[in-house]
Amino acid sequence: MRRVYLLLVFGWLLAMQAPALTIGAIQGGAAESPYLNRFVTFRGVVVGRYEDENTRGDVYYTLFVQSLAGQTDGDPATSDGIAVFLGREPRRDVALGDVVRVGGKVTEFYGLTEIDDRGLTVTVEDRIPLPAPIALDPPADNDTAAAVLEALEGMRVSLGEAVVSGPTHTGCGFAVVSALSATSLPLLRRADDDPTGQAVPVLYPSDLNCDDIPQVTTGDRIDGIAGALTYNFDQFKIVLDGADELEITPSPRPAVPAPPTLRGQQFSVATLNAEDYFDAVRDTADDGEPLPTAEEVAARQAKLSAQIAGPLGCPTLLALQEVEHEALLRDLAAAVATACGFTYAVSHHDSPDARGIDTALLSDPRRVRVGAVALRQTCSPVPTGISDASITCPPGKEPLFGRPPLEVEATIDGQPAIIWVNHFKSKRDGEIDTALARIQQAVYLNGLAGERLAADAGFRLIALGDFNDTELSPALTLLTGPAESGHFANALSAVPPAQRYTYNFGGVSELIDGILLSPALAAEVSAATIVHLNTDYPAGLRLDTAPERLPFRASDHDPALVVLGRAPATPTPAPLPTATAAPAPTATAVTPPTPRPTPAPAPSPTPAPAALPSPATRGPGPAVIAAGVSTLALVAVAGLIALRRGRR
Repeated sequence: MRRVYLLLVFGWLLAMQAPALTIGAIQGGAAESPYLNRFVTFRGVVVGRYEDENTRGDVYYTLFVQSLAGQTDGDPATSDGIAVFLGREPRRDVALGDVVRVGGKVTEFYGLTEIDDRGLTVTVEDRIPLPAPIALDPPADNDTAAAVLEALEGMRVSLGEAVVSGPTHTGCGFAVVSALSATSLPLLRRADDDPTGQAVPVLYPSDLNCDDIPQVTTGDRIDGIAGALTYNFDQFKIVLDGADELEITPSPRPAVPAPPTLRGQQFSVATLNAEDYFDAVRDTADDGEPLPTAEEVAARQAKLSAQIAGPLGCPTLLALQEVEHEALLRDLAAAVATACGFTYAVSHHDSPDARGIDTALLSDPRRVRVGAVALRQTCSPVPTGISDASITCPPGKEPLFGRPPLEVEATIDGQPAIIWVNHFKSKRDGEIDTALARIQQAVYLNGLAGERLAADAGFRLIALGDFNDTELSPALTLLTGPAESGHFANALSAVPPAQRYTYNFGGVSELIDGILLSPALAAEVSAATIVHLNTDYPAGLRLDTAPERLPFRASDHDPALVVLGRAPATPTPAPLPTATAAPAPTATAVTPPTPRPTPAPAPSPTPAPAALPSPATRGPGPAVIAAGVSTLALVAVAGLIALRRGRR
């Protein structure tokens, strides 16, 4: 430790004796600074401050410093701004407009060139007006946009009129696209490509207190965005000067869609990630366990109930993710009982997730008889760090699932079925770094289905939930692609592309939830819809139970719903013995529900979906997971976009 300290001091002394460099020279024209791991000194004006809190509760501070007028390197390809990482030292004595002399070590933090906090010195010399912001007009393609924005990293920039593509979230931010390039609205959607570079996330200067950040909705128009440009989570982002200068034109809020109409033996299946639906009791030793107040728990229950009993129409089967325990679920079932006309049966098991996040299935007991309920865990040849007392893995292997699939054996109107409620590995540790886990999980789930279908090709299987991956990802392709012997069809593929999303990441909407069906059920899809009442709306509505806002933003995921089963055929009246008798009534064909239009120009109503492609009925079982996963991993890594990482 003493040696490290002496080296830092020595480096700082050298930096103080060295002539000051321009910030442009430090940044350089490449992705990596030519002064990497060297101590440097420079002068500039503070154009941004940012403080953020990680999941452990640690708060970190960053300054953004831009070259003074007349002290740039004159090269438009190099940025004249740089991030100065303060670590846990807030430096309240440094403000926007301060002229500072900085000495410190140059580092690269997941793509962001910055000055490290170890051995750092920041000396205030003067105060001047902030430099005029540089107007942004990011190109549409990601590669060109990245090159343009890289040359402005750390500098004060502005957007003209912008359109919200991602609403205000709990991290004190939202995302916009330039109004000049907003022809693709109502949304940017990730499918086989990733339009992340077209969206510019906007951050409030502090994510510790979001009271002052505007609560904006997808489609709102904003003018006056200005602040320092930074880079994290694989996106360039603007740290606002403040929110006082913003001019916001709200978009109209659409009506809540009507619930589906079921006819005959039709039944409905829905899935919803309930976004940390927890009670007010500390149940784990994990610092990441949500701990809402009793009032917040009541508000969350009211919001979820409004969607379940409203636009979802009290679905026959409702899969939930990110729920804490059975008692909370029984309270939710009781809350919707009057509106639904029945009390849901609850199927649930505690998962090994460290925070206490579980999956569950609610079912209509009038039509569904539940049999065996279990978690389907297995072992992984790749280290996962998961601890699960329910399974003993052989040496060199660890439990695969932090949240194992909940398997429910049931009969629906007397017809046997198996339902798997899933919550695959998240991308929190990076998209590429976590891809292998989702692939392994998909291989295992597909194997379970293959074993059942090998014995009975017509058996009814439903795999649904939050897969944390898009419909064209390697993991989902393994489950639904005929070439990969996928045993399912994704019923949500029938939803029109402009409406086919359940989540918003950094201003880009994507389908990461799914309702996957075996061939017998895939042929019975009558309607499929995604109810867009959550992802387009700000997190500030999450606890708002005013009647006019109650159905909006119950979660950060949109619920998806599928209607299965054939509607009754139109009866042909038989000849009647008397002329006075009326003929039998004619049944009308079922009309699939229309999802709510998005805030920007409304797409056409959802048509009845075409027949889904029939997936293969044979494929590898769970035993092949170790053998097949390495090849699949290479395919995944080659096909995925750049790593998504968070700061510290």
